[in-house]
Amino acid sequence: MGNVIVVLVLAVFLASVCFAAGIEEIPPDQARKIEGAAPAQPRILPKKPRKVLVFSTPAHLYDKDPHKGYCVPYGARAFKVLGEKTRAFEPVMSTELAMFLPEAIKQFDAIVLNNACGAWITPSDADMEKEAFKKLGADKAAVEQACRRALLDYVSSGGGLMAIHFAIGANGHWPEFMELLGGHFIGHPWNEEIGVKVEEPGHPLLAAFGGKDFRLADEIYQFGKPYSRQNLRVLLSLDTERTNMGVKWIDRPDNDFAQAWVRAWGKGRVFYTGFGHRSEVYSNPVILQFYLDGIQFVCGDLEAPTEPRASRPTMKAPGPTPPEEKLAKMKAGGTCIPSDEQIKQIEAAAPDKAPAKPAKPRKVLVWGHAWTHVPNACAEQAVAIVGKKSGAFQAVVSDDPRLLLGDRIGQFDALVMNNIHEGEPFLPGDFGKLGDEQKAAAKKFDEAVRQSILEFVKGGIEPGSKKEIPGRGIVGIHASNCALQGWTEYGEMMGGYFGGYILQDLAIRPEDAAHPVNACFEGKTWKIHDEMYFFTEQYSRKNLRVLMSLDPGQMQFPEKIELPRPGFEQGRPDKDHAISWVRQYGSGRVFYCTLGHCPETYWNPLYLQHLLAGIQFAIGDLAGDGTPSAK
Repeated sequence: MGNVIVVLVLAVFLASVCFAAGIEEIPPDQARKIEGAAPAQPRILPKKPRKVLVFSTPAHLYDKDPHKGYCVPYGARAFKVLGEKTRAFEPVMSTELAMFLPEAIKQFDAIVLNNACGAWITPSDADMEKEAFKKLGADKAAVEQACRRALLDYVSSGGGLMAIHFAIGANGHWPEFMELLGGHFIGHPWNEEIGVKVEEPGHPLLAAFGGKDFRLADEIYQFGKPYSRQNLRVLLSLDTERTNMGVKWIDRPDNDFAQAWVRAWGKGRVFYTGFGHRSEVYSNPVILQFYLDGIQFVCGDLEAPTEPRASRPTMKAPGPTPPEEKLAKMKAGGTCIPSDEQIKQIEAAAPDKAPAKPAKPRKVLVWGHAWTHVPNACAEQAVAIVGKKSGAFQAVVSDDPRLLLGDRIGQFDALVMNNIHEGEPFLPGDFGKLGDEQKAAAKKFDEAVRQSILEFVKGGIEPGSKKEIPGRGIVGIHASNCALQGWTEYGEMMGGYFGGYILQDLAIRPEDAAHPVNACFEGKTWKIHDEMYFFTEQYSRKNLRVLMSLDPGQMQFPEKIELPRPGFEQGRPDKDHAISWVRQYGSGRVFYCTLGHCPETYWNPLYLQHLLAGIQFAIGDLAGDGTPSAK
């Protein structure tokens, strides 16, 4: 035992003299900022002298530490300053696993895991050469088990453990470590300013924030199993209403993004916060006070409740409309909800075979709010049925705007804009009633969705590489070009914006009879009772290959159209009244058809064949000319 004590004393001595082996010193001006920002005294006087181990990534793992050079040395400096300036505790700075040996760990009142990452609980080859480690076993597995048990016993018997930021990503091979901390790192979607919700304003560990929500710029984590509010008392969480939810790789359907929590572990106390990535966080006076309070809590000086709370703040986040809300809106808006008989009619009218054999299994997103236009519910049923019956594709019907983001839209081969109709379909319906921060967050989400759609269709070069990303397809049904009229790129991509309409018996002629998307018409004029649109200046045959247009010789054209744009009271002055078209957009493909207002259209066999062919063109399975055509 004497040799063990000598080794430990030497380790502590070296750690205190050398700051922490392998960790860089930060610039003097940054050190002064931290010293100036640290509180002058603790919120609570210690019950007795406290000794706290501040443990950072061991030397043999540090070269691969993603936080090497910035937040690890900044954190080490900050925790050292907090202890020395406030005298709330004596900081023992170390990167040595020897501190977790059964006899060594007992000297500490608490442990702070300063972004310590990697499988640090596994001894290194150098560790195994030390006498103290040799006494625990002949191999690494035995020594690791001893260190694991020492840490778990230390906390359960009354010790304290505080972890910041990436410390929760360490020891991924050790499930009990994840249980101890309360979760596991599964990604960092945000590295920007976010809104933070103070969930329990009166909690002693949140006094630094004055009971008020706040904003913070940092790398923000999301957590996976074993994270659960049933086991943790969550203190801070990401405010989804005041944060940009348009970033990629968000992966919690419940939108529960906790950022700090406490828990009991046996007789011990555990505190975790995700804050601690950006170096400037360590010179933020409020965060340093929060850290100090956390240390005093795990030491046992600052009393605070740890029992899990049943309540959780209610915060909205982009996502699918709940079924009951969707149905209520459909009924209130007069949407045609297809009956069982009407669905059977669609199924009977849908083609048995696709015009082209799919090159591989295809998936299509049918996106839109079902209540915004009369035919929407019929349209989504029709697209799903033609895809399934013909075997051309699987349709995913949703109004979840997150499916349009860059990390999710790529699972689809084409996007069908189903009569979306609203001016701003990606903003929340109550946008006008939101506060400034909420509006700013909603606009960022809207911008991300728009950019994602353009990139999805256009394709391009993957950022940071020369890899070409092929464009996909987009399909517009009827009212889809009524929407987003303030978004110029959308109008250009889709081929035109709404400029007025007529609803009557229509005579339609195929202009490009040989085009595969028109094959069902066999070159003949066909008639249908439906609503069609006229298109504003965005529409141009210089960009589009028109497939069908009105046949004025076989129908009565009205003297005045409905809701005309100025100059369109009698339709387009050039009498170019297109019904459907295709185009290339970047390396992607576009198909649009103005028909689809009347529910009956969706069980018209010719319309369904044309729609299916257009979707297959957009997917890329049905080859067809997309170059512009002159009138």
